[in-house]
This record gives sequence, C-alpha cells and structure tokens, in this order.
Amino acid sequence: MNEDTRLITLGTSGGPPPRAHRAQSSNLLTVNGTHYVVDAGDGVARRIAKAGINLREIGTVFITHHHDDHTAGLGTLLSVASDQNRTKPIHVYGPPRTAELVTAAVQYFTISAEIRIADGGRSIPLAQVFFGHDVGTGMIYQDANIKVTGVENSHFDFHEGPAAGKHKSYAYRFETPDRGSCLPGIPVPAMPSPGLRKTPICWSRKPLHAKAGWKRWLMTVAGKP
Repeated sequence: MNEDTRLITLGTSGGPPPRAHRAQSSNLLTVNGTHYVVDAGDGVARRIAKAGINLREIGTVFITHHHDDHTAGLGTLLSVASDQNRTKPIHVYGPPRTAELVTAAVQYFTISAEIRIADGGRSIPLAQVFFGHDVGTGMIYQDANIKVTGVENSHFDFHEGPAAGKHKSYAYRFETPDRGSCLPGIPVPAMPSPGLRKTPICWSRKPLHAKAGWKRWLMTVAGKP
C-alpha cells in the first residue's frame, strides 16, 4: 500500500470579504489517493480544479464551524461533483446544524439539478447523493486511511445572551497510517476577537489541520491560494 499523506491549503483568506487573488478557508487532505476536504469557503471548487483534482473524486468533507468564509463554497462543490455525474454518496461532517446546512444546499441547487437531469447530463437527484452529519467531540470519523477526532475550540466563546453556547466550532486532528503519533500541542494564534484565547492543538507527526483562528501558516502550501 502506498501510504502517502499530503495536504494542500486551497484557501487561506479569513473573514467574509472576497479577495481578488485568494480563496476563502479550505484545505485538501489526500491519503493513499483518497481526497478529504476540510472547510469549504468560497472558491473551493475552483481551487480543487486548479490542484488537478477531479471534483467527482471528492467524497468526504469536514466543516470546522459555520461562518460563511468556511462554508460558502460547499453548495457549489457538491453541485459541481454531481454535475460530473458522481453517483456515490458525499458525506459532510461538522458541528450541530451541518445536516441542516447540507439540506439547504441541496434545496438551493435542486432546480438546476432537475434541469441537468432533463438535459441528460445527470442521473441521480441531489438528495440521494449528499448527506450531512452533525457530530460532537471525540472520534468523529474513521476509515481505512484516516482517524479524525475533534475538540471544541474557543472561536465562539465571546458570544453572549441567547447565542451563548448555541454555536460550536471544532478543531480536528487527523491520524493517518504514516503519521500516527502525536507531538506536544502547537499553539495556533487565535482570531483577534474579544474573549478568544490561543488554543493548543496536538498534531500528528506532521501538522495536518486545526481551526483555532484565521492562520493556516503551518500547513504545506501548493501554489498561491
């Protein structure tokens, strides 16, 4: 087995304003030829295409939290994969309300999907391909390539009133066959908002992905985002 792990930072732009030459937060983890997307900000589909990956090959997506700079490209990513006639399920995992997010994306693109089916270019309705999963902390996913555990970070600690504690933001740890041990926690700078603190994240042998702020400078970069 070719135990090869690679991470590409697809988008590194934080915050909702669009940038002319940068995509919003998104990352592509590839293990033994299987692709996993971590966050799906605006521009994720274009950046995956630029990386030379067929969007039809994307089957698993992880969302760290539901700010739109981490989710705005999710619907397009799913729809384009379906436009290329992907028939295997695409599963999206994330904090509570991820299933609701995926359902909304399916609803948004259903009109286009119905037209594509009528055109003869697509065969299966979106709702039969896309599935959202609300997850908690601890181990949230495992297959032959990766084991994913999540912890809640401090991204939304400053919320007050009715919103306090309602929304969740996670950091994820990915363990792969060739990167299975853990180094001491690496503090990732937190977003400069009131009440946020630096959150130490325990990585695998090579850092793969953690969301505890806006910075992605610890990851391997392939090309400009």
